[in-house]
Amino acid sequence: MADEIAKADSELIQTGDLENLVEQFAERSALNAPTLIEGAVSISPEDRQVDIIGDFRFGSFGPGPNYIAGIRVRYYVPFSGDREMFRCAGNIRYLSLPPIELRDNELEFAYERPDQDVAATKAEFDKELSQVREALGSLRRDCQAFSASLPAQAREKIAARREQLAEFTKGIHSLGVPIRSPGEARQVGPQRAAPSKARPTTRDSSAAERYDIALSFAGENRPYVEEVAAGLKSAGVSVFYDRYETANLWGKNLIDHLADIYSKNSRYVVMFISKEYVNKVWTSHERRHAQDRALVAQEEYILPARFDDTPVPGMTTTVGFQDLRHTTPGELVKIVLAKLHRD
Repeated sequence: MADEIAKADSELIQTGDLENLVEQFAERSALNAPTLIEGAVSISPEDRQVDIIGDFRFGSFGPGPNYIAGIRVRYYVPFSGDREMFRCAGNIRYLSLPPIELRDNELEFAYERPDQDVAATKAEFDKELSQVREALGSLRRDCQAFSASLPAQAREKIAARREQLAEFTKGIHSLGVPIRSPGEARQVGPQRAAPSKARPTTRDSSAAERYDIALSFAGENRPYVEEVAAGLKSAGVSVFYDRYETANLWGKNLIDHLADIYSKNSRYVVMFISKEYVNKVWTSHERRHAQDRALVAQEEYILPARFDDTPVPGMTTTVGFQDLRHTTPGELVKIVLAKLHRD
């Protein structure tokens, strides 16, 4: 966080609202424990030959191997969040124990038995999962305490950077020498008129942008949002709406792909704010990446549209929004088209 503040645009640091900057930088650096998605647990059972050498129940101690018919059962538990947080030894010490294997976005629990008792593997799995759940709870409390300390540190770093920039500006102006901006051509004597150039646009159009508009919303608000998506699409707007991307999203790592959509590949993000939107894991993922882009954007990037007055982390109450309690989907489409400078 200190490094980001030190490298942030000087004008942003000098003129931005202090509390808004504090909230943005603190949230970007906050730590969050991974969340287990226990409602999506899956299982992969298989028959296999199991080596019973060393198993006192069979009195088989060698030489070996000595195989008998058995089973191997794998349980998969998806999670959201940063997988590297699972490597925090001490708080999640249980995760270093077999048979848990850490994958990109899921945990794998594997159990072998020299019998056909699948139910016994479920009992072992439940015990191990309980330990992981307990460890993540401990980690979550530590993360919350750490994150709560960040605003004060951010405020201190921003204040120090502002003071440094003020001293720098004061020193430059005291020289009494005209200031030339970086990259400005030096002119000595009469100059020939330069060929006319097309007027630059006010927006830095990134070649990576694929969509004019990306829609970020909670599933509970889909009926309204679907009408907006259909209206924008029929008007020729390139819009990211999940149901239009079913084939494209199939098989992708959605954590990385959606991060790119909401931080790099869209001109604007329309954020449909509601109580459900703020509380969901995936919408929080989309929101954070959109806010990362908004922090460094030269113009507005997030276009808030509210179903209710739920506060949004990192967003001040002074940001202009559309009130969907008094705006139909068709009316919102027209407003978006006007924002895009379309007829």
